[in-house]
Amino acid sequence: MRLHRVAAMMLAGLIVGGCALTPSLAPERLADSLSRQASAGPLPLASGALLTHNDAAFAAKLRAVESAEHSLDLAYYIFADDYTSSRLSQALIDAAARGVRVRLLVDYFSAYKALDRFSWLEAQGGGNIAVRFYNRPTVEILKDAAFLTLGCADVGATADACDAAKLAAVNAHFAPAAARAPAAHNRSMAGSGVFLSGLYGKHAKLMAYAITRGQAIDTEAVAGAADGADGGQADKLKALGKLYFRARYAGGVDGLAARLKLAFVRLAFAEQVNPVFDTVSRYLPVSRQNDAAAQRDWDYLTEFLHHKFLLADGQTLVLGGRNVADEYHMSPSPLADKYIFMDADLALQLAGRPAALAASFERLWALGEMVAGLDEVRQHAPNDLLMNFDVLDAAQAACQAGRDGACVDRYLARHFVPLADRLTAVGRQHRAAMATYARDYRPAAAPEPLALDAGARLDYLENLPVVEGTRGYGARHNREAASGKHIQAVWRTALREVCAAPATARQPVIVHNAYLFLPASLLQDIAAMLDGRRACAGVDLTLLTNSLATTDLNIVNLLAVWQLKALADHLVDRAPAEGAATLRYLEYQPGDDARLSLHAKVMVFGTDMFVGSANADVRSLMMDSNNGVYIRQAPQFVKRYVDSLEALIATPGRVADHTALIGRDAATLGGEMNQLIDQLLARYAGDDRLDATQRRDLKARILATTERVYALSRRIMQGDTAAADEFNALFKAI
Repeated sequence: MRLHRVAAMMLAGLIVGGCALTPSLAPERLADSLSRQASAGPLPLASGALLTHNDAAFAAKLRAVESAEHSLDLAYYIFADDYTSSRLSQALIDAAARGVRVRLLVDYFSAYKALDRFSWLEAQGGGNIAVRFYNRPTVEILKDAAFLTLGCADVGATADACDAAKLAAVNAHFAPAAARAPAAHNRSMAGSGVFLSGLYGKHAKLMAYAITRGQAIDTEAVAGAADGADGGQADKLKALGKLYFRARYAGGVDGLAARLKLAFVRLAFAEQVNPVFDTVSRYLPVSRQNDAAAQRDWDYLTEFLHHKFLLADGQTLVLGGRNVADEYHMSPSPLADKYIFMDADLALQLAGRPAALAASFERLWALGEMVAGLDEVRQHAPNDLLMNFDVLDAAQAACQAGRDGACVDRYLARHFVPLADRLTAVGRQHRAAMATYARDYRPAAAPEPLALDAGARLDYLENLPVVEGTRGYGARHNREAASGKHIQAVWRTALREVCAAPATARQPVIVHNAYLFLPASLLQDIAAMLDGRRACAGVDLTLLTNSLATTDLNIVNLLAVWQLKALADHLVDRAPAEGAATLRYLEYQPGDDARLSLHAKVMVFGTDMFVGSANADVRSLMMDSNNGVYIRQAPQFVKRYVDSLEALIATPGRVADHTALIGRDAATLGGEMNQLIDQLLARYAGDDRLDATQRRDLKARILATTERVYALSRRIMQGDTAAADEFNALFKAI
């Protein structure tokens, strides 16, 4: 899927193997690494600037869309349903009306609940807007969904022979050579579509009803939920809904729904095996429970599209850390009721239309194994029951717990909402949001953006899910490039090169990143810089990230604090040699507006800089797609950025220096963690989700996990490759 051949990087100066560090014979130069790893570059720059102000960043996106004449290609993890996203959506609709081809790629898990809204957006484009979802369910997950929701009566088998008959039917239905449409990865069977709708809609009850039908209820076989909602199909959907709700009284669905709720909670707290698979696998035959391919696909269920990318006419590029949502595109105001993120985007005007840059989007867009159009989504995971769940629930409550079938029929006839009516409602909501935004929001005055030096050299980097035509899963330690993780491969070379530079003046290395939970490779490199095993004289390393008071993801800080303690203890034990880099660890403080939270992903390597979507965490290495730009030959731009950070750090009350605290004793840290875990459980797993026993179990799991963070981090910094791979695999979902 790449235009150039991927090569594994040689570590410059050190190769990690077993539990030792040995010299490398051929360190790779940064220039060579970029030529190997970049998806496009050097980009022909006409002008560019770094946008650290939310209103300025949103204005840049609107200008790019509103000035487009031929094409607009966008890729975002989040494309929300709020005020600024409505404004941008309208700009896309207007562009389509001018004849501009608009393509929007969004993450499946993030976007699925808004399937109707994206269908409405396509319809408004008059054929010029296309939307696709990234990381569709694999065929293995489709098979499991079908097996879970297929009843014995559906395959004409008795209890003893049921599993084998169901498994045979599922394998035949999803066989690649099966002579039926649609393609295997778009098919549904029994209630598989309903199960997947509950899974991607994060609706535990809907998943439970789907499973209960297959496991405990013998009813007439009902085909998978329809991919449309015309009159005939609506009746079929209502009938299917009645069957699933009957499961509540015949199949004990509430207990399963509770376990599935717990599984979704556990997704937020690091699991080596996907907790949703743990919950549903007990209903699968042993051969499916132990199927390696299926387990792997479940383990990477939440492999997100994390790109932030807007390319207009192949020539205007806006990228960085910002998704499409109010919290990224507003200053603090009454309309923004969540966090207001401090972020960084690059807005670039290119001197030409580099084919490789356009091809980078085309690769993602055409990735059929992982990308689905909206019509395909409605084939394999229709959302009609999900969007009518409250109606179906209300029918049960209004009709003697669902026992009065005639009453249920009348209720559904009055209240079941078909797709056409739902799309009409989306249009009304869109227009209302547009009107509110125009009436009530006024952009704040933005400072001058930081302009790029005229001679800046820019290389476009990506982490991709496919290597040489085959889907990849994660990355092995020290084989980042060979695994398609080109961003981290370049970061590692850049760290080595800045250490190797002549120490004529102090050189900054700054990790200005919202989520600082280092993957094994970066932890190992940073430890070597700080303990003196890697000569790094004249380098000042600054880690600047969120505090617990400013982050929107407390779990990252909860685990990272033990990694930082491991680093501090490592440095005490090693007694850094002369020529080691210095360390400064800083955290943002709430300041005057407690809603402000860092979301930027910026790295400074001496006189070079990276701006993009990749966090300094395990997930960004192991799971998600990411993109960004590596900037060289822009010394004035980098200096102005570093100076602006130093000015912010010097502002009283804005940033706290916690370097001396990262090595505090384990007893003190353990007490702090116990209180924090209680806060986290209150946030992620409230009383409506977990009972007291489940809360105790989850708390014990989290405490045990923090111990593993510390132990594995210590081994990683000693050069233990097995510990590195174990660490990355365990924490890849954080």
